[in-house]
Amino acid sequence: MRKLLILAIAVVLLAAACGSDDDGTTGSAAAVAEPSDSGDADDTSDEGVESEPDESEPAQTEPTPDPGDSTLTSTVADGWTATPIGAGTKPSLALDTNGDPAIAFLFEDIPEGFVAYASATDGWTVDPLTEGYFYGPIGLAFDLDNQPNIAFHDHQASSFSQDLGDLTHAVRNGAGWQLQAAASEGHDGWDSTIAIGADGIVRAAGIDPAQFNRDPGVEYYELVNGEWVVEEIGSGPTDYEWNVDLQVAADGTVAMTYFATDSADLIFASKTPGGTWTLDTVAADGDVGRFSSFAFDGDGAAHITYWNADSAEVSYATNTSGSWETAVISNLDSVQPGFEGARRITSLALDPDGGVVVAYSDTSGVWLARRGSDGAWQSEQVVAGGSLPLGQLVSLAIGDDGAPHISYFEVTGNAPLSGEVVYVTSG
Repeated sequence: MRKLLILAIAVVLLAAACGSDDDGTTGSAAAVAEPSDSGDADDTSDEGVESEPDESEPAQTEPTPDPGDSTLTSTVADGWTATPIGAGTKPSLALDTNGDPAIAFLFEDIPEGFVAYASATDGWTVDPLTEGYFYGPIGLAFDLDNQPNIAFHDHQASSFSQDLGDLTHAVRNGAGWQLQAAASEGHDGWDSTIAIGADGIVRAAGIDPAQFNRDPGVEYYELVNGEWVVEEIGSGPTDYEWNVDLQVAADGTVAMTYFATDSADLIFASKTPGGTWTLDTVAADGDVGRFSSFAFDGDGAAHITYWNADSAEVSYATNTSGSWETAVISNLDSVQPGFEGARRITSLALDPDGGVVVAYSDTSGVWLARRGSDGAWQSEQVVAGGSLPLGQLVSLAIGDDGAPHISYFEVTGNAPLSGEVVYVTSG
């Protein structure tokens, strides 16, 4: 607690530092969100090493994850409300079994990194569940007992080591937060995501990255009798940073979407109960498939969003007809891939009537798009960036009443990446 109190004092200092050229952080979106590499697969071989701070210089101090006084510069559209949650980055939003929103987020710096959780039912009081050296994005899902479950990558050391690092699962029950690593060979669990189906089984997905000369690529994790079972899906070497999404269909089929870095294609991997993994190419025209998000509908068809790096288009794909069909939703003109750049810039959810709703974001804003009965897409800008850029990550859920719930973060500093997590809803 003493450490957290000291960190809280740094809120004002960090806010003052943003916008200053003295520490290399400015109010410009181009300056603050400047990636440390191009983000291309061929240029990311040293990203894991870059995640270590330069020991010759003192690391920036991140404030305690406490809302405090809002310093947000972004604004929301009429009819929408924004609630600052706390200092942190890369949030994941989910609705509990009662339909109330909750957010998990983190801060990646060492030695002051943390993973935290906040929910509307607790008045958005931030609950830091662990401190250490972590990596996001992360995943949040509620189990059948309405307990929050979080998946994240833990480096398991105070500095980067290729021989350490696993996907870690945290669940909050009556005894508080219980953490367990899905132990596996390699430095895996990057781009962690989590899903819990109607059967109550906790499942997760992540990447054992090619950047560290690792061959497994995309991995699937399943909690069986209290122990994690780790399974390679057959993707082959795969870079992290382009996201993996995981969902469970009503019939128990498990599936995930990911970006195949060797071919620059969007892949849909699925496994029926008791079956084996099948890999299906969804889109292959150019550099497509980064930052995907998807959902199953009631008939077991998949609805997917992703980003086309060649055209900067946010695209949509579905197999409702029995084969993959794609369409363009909109363009994102301020995406900056890279180590501290874009992560989950699209997020898809289905409304109570089965309608497809998509949130997407770059450094300048957050938009919400709905597909009409005629197949046409209608978009509205929900958030407009201010003097500070947005974090190029958005998380969307739709309530049983059709209300959208969105989380994003505003960048407040770089090296390490730091920000303010925000919750947005309409009505």
